[in-house]
Amino acid sequence: MATSQSPPSAEQDRSRAWMMGLLTILLMATFLNYANRFAFTQNAVQIKEAFATDQEGYGRVEGWFGLGFAAGTLVFGILADVVSVRWLFPAVIVAWSTCGAATGLITTVAGLEVCRFLLGMFEAGHWPCSLRTTQRTFKPAERTWANSILQSGASLGAVATPMIVLGLYQTDPSLWRWIFYIVGGLGIPWAIIWFTLVSEADVRRPVYQTNEAAAGRGDDQQLQERPLIEIFLSHRWWLLLAVVISINTFWHFIRVWMVPLLELDHGYDHGFVQKFTSVYYLATFFGALACGSATVRLAKRGWNVHTARMTTFFGFALLSTLAIPAAFSSRGWILLGLLLIVAFGSLGLFPIYYSLNQELSGKHQGKVGGSLGAVTWAVFFFLHPWIGNLVETYPTVSQLVSRYPLLGQVGLASLVGSETLTRSVLFAGVAMGPLFAWFVLWAFWGTRTPRMPAKS
Repeated sequence: MATSQSPPSAEQDRSRAWMMGLLTILLMATFLNYANRFAFTQNAVQIKEAFATDQEGYGRVEGWFGLGFAAGTLVFGILADVVSVRWLFPAVIVAWSTCGAATGLITTVAGLEVCRFLLGMFEAGHWPCSLRTTQRTFKPAERTWANSILQSGASLGAVATPMIVLGLYQTDPSLWRWIFYIVGGLGIPWAIIWFTLVSEADVRRPVYQTNEAAAGRGDDQQLQERPLIEIFLSHRWWLLLAVVISINTFWHFIRVWMVPLLELDHGYDHGFVQKFTSVYYLATFFGALACGSATVRLAKRGWNVHTARMTTFFGFALLSTLAIPAAFSSRGWILLGLLLIVAFGSLGLFPIYYSLNQELSGKHQGKVGGSLGAVTWAVFFFLHPWIGNLVETYPTVSQLVSRYPLLGQVGLASLVGSETLTRSVLFAGVAMGPLFAWFVLWAFWGTRTPRMPAKS
């Protein structure tokens, strides 16, 4: 039932300056999350050489990261709902930083798989902790904006890491392992700042839900809680599962395979790829911020908050589909320019997904997000090795069609060319994911029944 009195909001007990400080440290947490992750992918070629493994072996190691992330989202999703995130959040960051640094000491492929599994498991704890924090600090009209700043830390990690890798490579190529020690050493300073800034009361505020019918920001309504089983059986949970798999498959395909695509398929040298990767993820940084800014501006102009989110999602999904012509472009500025536009669009999808995720529950937010993440990353455990095997065994479309005759029946070889690389076809295929995600949300999300506003 609706409460008769509106609970205290973030604006009532914390200053705007404090909230910006909180967003800054959340951004830095995401930065560390991705810096530790990208320390591996930005050394893809060096790792394959040092550990004498092939495309499939590289994909298998990355698959173990995905399996660890799947396990971690489930475990830490449950823990985030029962253990104070004031303590859980710094614990997982210090843990993943330790695993990241340990990767630089490993000398076997089996050791790499263990480190990547543990890194993925602890890194997964970042999202239930950070999303519970923004869910309780910001009202719906600003929540997507807050999530966009949180998400933009991924871009900064992806921008900075290649530059550090390049600096080490130019100093001495044998120093490539030091990137793991550098980014892994930043976890403890982050934890100290977190404890200084955040109190227990900050992570225990009540949660507001989006008024999906009212114009503009709508009235303040405390989120209605439902039993966990009802949430898992609801159509919205299943819609979000389709959405998160679709947008994550697209994002992580680029994260894992863009460096080999540019270096091996298009012949760009290692130094150029490191620089371009930083520019690529700088574009994702601006895309994430643009998404949050757009939803806030539309709400201020009288748009319903949910409608503003869906309209923004559609625009960024359209930009992401430019990966299709990029997949079949030859080496040159057209290819690189299309990739930068795709970068701008791809990360802007996630803050909206997180905001919709936060609409299902406050009490069970960790389990809701954790369950969605667990299924997604379990899929990735099988997906990356499968992609690696396809690229290694059937590098061209004609060879791929010989393995899967059904592709020949739909005219794939005649459509894109028999000598087109398999990786390009896969790239184009996953590029339709964001548009599919928007369609299922637009068609099936529906509108929550309006409630009476809580009286102040």
